[in-house]
Parts: sequence; C-alpha cells; structure tokens
Amino acid sequence: MKRVLITSICLVLVGLVTQAQNNLTLYNMKPIPQKFYANPANPSDAKIFIGVPGASSNYLDFGITAFKLQDLVDAIQPDANGDTTFRLSEFTKGFKKKNYISVNNSVDLFSFGFKLKNNYFFLNTSVINNARFTAPGDFFQFISQGNGGSNLNRKFDFGFGLDMLSYAEIGIGYSRKLLDEKLTVGGRVHFIKGLATFSTESSEFDFTTDKNTFDYYLQSDIEINSAVSFNKLPAISPFDSTFKPSDSIGFQEVVNSFFKGGNRGMALDIGVTYKHTDKITLSASITNLGKINWNTNTYNWRSRDPGATYQFTGLEIANALKFEERDIEEAFNQLGDTLRSVFRLDNNTESFSTGLFAQFYVGGNYNLTKNHNAGVLLHGSFYNKTIDPAITLSWNSKLTRVLGVSASYSVANNSFVNAGLGFTLNGGPVQTYFVSDNLLGIFAHRKVNTFNMRAGLNVTIGRGEKKDKKSKKNKS
Repeated sequence: MKRVLITSICLVLVGLVTQAQNNLTLYNMKPIPQKFYANPANPSDAKIFIGVPGASSNYLDFGITAFKLQDLVDAIQPDANGDTTFRLSEFTKGFKKKNYISVNNSVDLFSFGFKLKNNYFFLNTSVINNARFTAPGDFFQFISQGNGGSNLNRKFDFGFGLDMLSYAEIGIGYSRKLLDEKLTVGGRVHFIKGLATFSTESSEFDFTTDKNTFDYYLQSDIEINSAVSFNKLPAISPFDSTFKPSDSIGFQEVVNSFFKGGNRGMALDIGVTYKHTDKITLSASITNLGKINWNTNTYNWRSRDPGATYQFTGLEIANALKFEERDIEEAFNQLGDTLRSVFRLDNNTESFSTGLFAQFYVGGNYNLTKNHNAGVLLHGSFYNKTIDPAITLSWNSKLTRVLGVSASYSVANNSFVNAGLGFTLNGGPVQTYFVSDNLLGIFAHRKVNTFNMRAGLNVTIGRGEKKDKKSKKNKS
C-alpha cells in the first residue's frame, strides 16, 4: 500500500510539468504564413505559399504552474544521519489551490495560401492533440501535513481533473484589406472530426475531519465523458475491464473512421489589424471558438448521489491488529464499502459536446522602419471557466532578403523567465523557420517551467523583393 501511494505521488509530480502557452513569438513574425493561426487577419507576405506536406508546421509545448525543476532538486537534502530525504512540505509550499498541466502538439498535413489583389485565401489540414491535467494543492498539503492540528475541520479539495482532446481539421481562411489597406479583417472556419476525448465535466471530492469526533466526512460529485471514433476500439473506459488498448487499428480503419460516422464539430477564428498611423499598428483576434459533438462510441460516468455526505468512523482494527486474516479482510471490506458509496457511479452512452481550447490575442506594434518593429501582446487561454494570462514584448526584424529574426520576453505560467526567439531562412523559394516562446527551457531547464517550439518548411513565391527592385530601377 505504501509503495502504491509513493508511486502515485511521484507520477502526479512528474505530470505537474506542463501548461501551455501559444504562438506568443510567432504572432509578430511577418514572413511565416503559419502566423495566420494566431490571427487570420495577419496573412503571409508571400503571394503564394505551399506548406511541405507533414513538415510545414510541427508544434509542441509544455509548461508548469506549480514548481520549477530546481525546486524539486532543492527539496532532496541529506538529514542528520547523512541519508537522503525528500522534504515534501518544502517542495509543495508554492503550490496553488489549482495546479494545471497541459501538453499540446499539432502537425500540419497540408497547407496552402495565395493572394488575389486585396484578398488572401488560406487552407490547412491538421491533426491537433491537447491534454490538460488539474491537480489540487490541498492533496499535497494533506500528504505533507496530515489532517490533524490546524487541518482539523478543514475541507480538503481532492478534485483532480483530466481533459484530453484529439481531432483532425480542415480549415478554410480568408482575409481582406479595406479602407485603403489600413484595415484588414479575416476569419477561418474549422471543419472538425473528433478522434478521441476524455473530458472531466465535474470532479469534486471533499474530505473533512471532525475536530471533536475525528470522524471523516466525504463528499463527491463526478461527471466524466469519453469517446473515440475508431470503430475497433470501445470508448476510452479506464473503469471498464473490457477496454483493451492493445487492439490494433489498420490504416483502412483510420480512413473509414475519419470520413464516416459522427463526432464532428466546427470552430471559428476571427481577427482584425488596423494601421492607425505609419508607425502604429493595432491588432486583435479570438481563435478556436467552437465545439465538437460526440455521438459515436461514447461513454459517460456520473455520480449517483452528487453532493451527498458520507460519514466514515474509521477501521475497526482492534482485532485486526492480531493479524488474523478474517479480521483484516473485514476491516478493509468496511473501507471498500464506504468508498464504493462515495464513488458510486452510473454509466451510460449519452451524446455530449466538448469545447475547444479558445484563446485571444490583443497586440500593438511600433514600426521604426518598414522592416523593424517593436511589439506588445496580451494573450489569454480559456479553460474550465478560468483565463490563463500572458504578456509578451518582442522585437521583430527582417534583416535581409534571406533572414528574419524575432526576439521576445514573456510573463506567463507564473514565471518571469521566458525568453523567446524565432528566425526564418529563405533560400530561394524554400523557407525554413523555427520559433520558441522560451528557448531557455532547453539550456536552463532547472530554472524555467515552460517550453514550446514550432518548426517547419514552406515553399513561398512572390515575397515582394522583385517588385521593390523594379520600382527602384524605374525611379532611377
């Protein structure tokens, strides 16, 4: 039992290393077509771009809100006897009431865009995977301090949460310049096929110790939904012994599941940029406004008596201490009956819907010259009725026809150590790019709590250089 508990704690601590931030540096990188994902009113400066299939945009990010790796190292200290001790209370003192985890990645299978006078058209097909884990700070306080002393009569929140979403999309985007090219408006529609989901709609589990009787009072309210689109697999069902992750899925099954059946949805991105003066440009966007309706291979769990209070007086161990097998079994059967009463779940196969991870951006840029500008960007991501904010300062330059560079500094994920860098290399029509909102995550991983990157290859045509050359010759 002790080994299981220690293993569970370690797995949770390892999981607390991720929370996302998105496209903070990319937003202001003019040469990269994929900045369209952050603001559809901010298209590529190339007349035509073609994303190299499977390689035009590969994105990964993760972060942390509870601790840095250095905090974990500092909590491992030798005691008076020279033995190594893990000081859990010291390690968890910075944990908040809710500590979030998220891992996000996306891959573009194909993307394409072209300019037609004042209009820009954009097409993409992508696979997106998002996962977010919620860990209550009360759980770690309970583990490190126990339920005595000042924690008597305190209600501990043990409500963990897990939300995973995997889907494929076809996106169609459009932007248009108006008011003598001072104003640009744009939008993108996502046509979505949900691949799999595990959604914690409600996860409340409260634990209280009575200060007089020392009895335990337990309350729970749990609602979980899951679904998959692959016909060979049942719905994601960790409570169901019939679930067999080893079942194989062939290519044909994947294709059939994508084009047939339900689990579909739609989403919308909208954006605007406005050139206030020759020096000042303002912009704003909202992305991933939409949902997926899950109606194929669904599975749901809900508390039978949500919010009901259960009293637990403890185990009868007087006889069990004699180590008689029958008494020990009876004591733990009593505990099992109580837990089954608290976590009594009804299951069914009802349809449900899940929202996407919506985000917003509000930015302003000061243009020193045509090729150099300074930017400030406010960003927020929505999750579980909360907003995770971030602010980014950036310097963006097109140094030569070949090289573009952006440097950024962000305050995000409760961290002030987020230095980002992005660059583009244009060798003829082939464009290579790399962007990260926190490059320090590679070199100083002990002192940071977030890291992300996007990299890709595009073919770009008509980035404006030839036109500029011709106009200079005509003037001379």
